[in-house]
Amino acid sequence: MYALLFFGHTALLPAAVSGPVPSCMYGSPRTRSLYAAIDSLSSGLDARVGVAAVFDGGDTLVYDSRPELGAEYPLMSVMKFHQALAVCDSLRRAGIPLSRGLDVCPGQLHEDTWSPMRDGHPSGGRFSFAQLLEYTLVQSDNNACDILFDYLGEPAAVDAYLRSFGVGDCSIECTEDMMHKDLSLCYRNASTPLSAVLLLEKFYLLRGSDPYYRFLWDTMTACGTGTMRIPRFISDKAAAIAHKTGTGDRDARGRIISINDIGVVVLPDGRHFSLAVFVSDAAVPDALCEELIAEIARLAYEHSMQQASI
Repeated sequence: MYALLFFGHTALLPAAVSGPVPSCMYGSPRTRSLYAAIDSLSSGLDARVGVAAVFDGGDTLVYDSRPELGAEYPLMSVMKFHQALAVCDSLRRAGIPLSRGLDVCPGQLHEDTWSPMRDGHPSGGRFSFAQLLEYTLVQSDNNACDILFDYLGEPAAVDAYLRSFGVGDCSIECTEDMMHKDLSLCYRNASTPLSAVLLLEKFYLLRGSDPYYRFLWDTMTACGTGTMRIPRFISDKAAAIAHKTGTGDRDARGRIISINDIGVVVLPDGRHFSLAVFVSDAAVPDALCEELIAEIARLAYEHSMQQASI
């Protein structure tokens, strides 16, 4: 259960969120000053900003600069984290090790999309599940992502897994190739910021429970994208940062569909916080969106360290 401030009263939110997050939900009392600081940073930006954080499994904050637009944000490549959990669940249930391989043919390696795997192996080859997950989580490879969707059968398999895992307020409906062909489909892979951090919290609690979770944790702490986002100001202070980024194209209006980062930050004293920041429909440079994410992560880190001294 997570304590949240709702119209000035503390309410309890179950870990499995089944309905939309109220826009008036600010956070637990100890996060009020953090909420105000995030609002000060975000309110003047020509973008929709969504933030959620859970501090050491307890105090929770939810922020939305434009609640009238709805609670969910496009995930972009953040959904590769959701997919990775579903893939590992499928492998675990089938007793298939991460070392088992899949044959990849050249026809699965689409051009004109982000794919370090294709660039390094244009003729395809045999790749282990571990290699494919490293491509998706560390390098955010779009072709590797769709190959894993092929293994699962369809994006709906990820969606069904999330429901079985007790995760609501998110949907996974489209492959990377589908979104590449029709940008409007990006909004069908969506989540509330709170749903994202509750999923991170579940993952953090299970990170050492079996080889699959341990592999995902170790891989996400090696994420090679988004160094200017959550890690930017805190990477030299935190004990570990396991995160996954998402980056959208600009739409016909010239607005960024979304620039995102979600992750778990482990503090030097062993405590942690989970954070999700989504910056959507932004009419500002990409670098400014990334700077906002980095500043919010810095504020969350400082808040965590201050709470330790209280």
